[in-house]
Amino acid sequence: MKSPKLAAFISLALLVAYLFLLSSWAIHMILTGVVIGMVIGTLLMVFPALGAWAIYREYRFGSAAEKLGKRLEDANEWPVFQLVLRPSGRPTKESADENFKVFHKQVEQKSDDWRNWYALSLAYDACGDRPRARQAMAKAISLAKP
Repeated sequence: MKSPKLAAFISLALLVAYLFLLSSWAIHMILTGVVIGMVIGTLLMVFPALGAWAIYREYRFGSAAEKLGKRLEDANEWPVFQLVLRPSGRPTKESADENFKVFHKQVEQKSDDWRNWYALSLAYDACGDRPRARQAMAKAISLAKP
């Protein structure tokens, strides 16, 4: 799927349909007084609530990252990467590692600038390290808040 927002909307719509269709059944199971029915009924309501929270959290993170990217784009400050691409479009490990070193050094020199953290996040992503890319993006988001 090309659009993360569309995927989030579809996930949310499915979650709402799930809650609508199963909520009466879950409430009925909870009201039976039978322990296993109460447990299953409760889980039928708790798991979708956790799913809704996760969707909301991811949407909020994505929106904040998108706003920062828009700010960089509007200010014409988008980080420039010198990447050698494979036929698949992904960067080679060597070129991604070289770019990472440049942006990591910028963060070390000025660690309170959200722009450096944003660029580092993109460099981590180019290296294929998604967990650290998310951490760096979270740091950029927290630093960019007024």
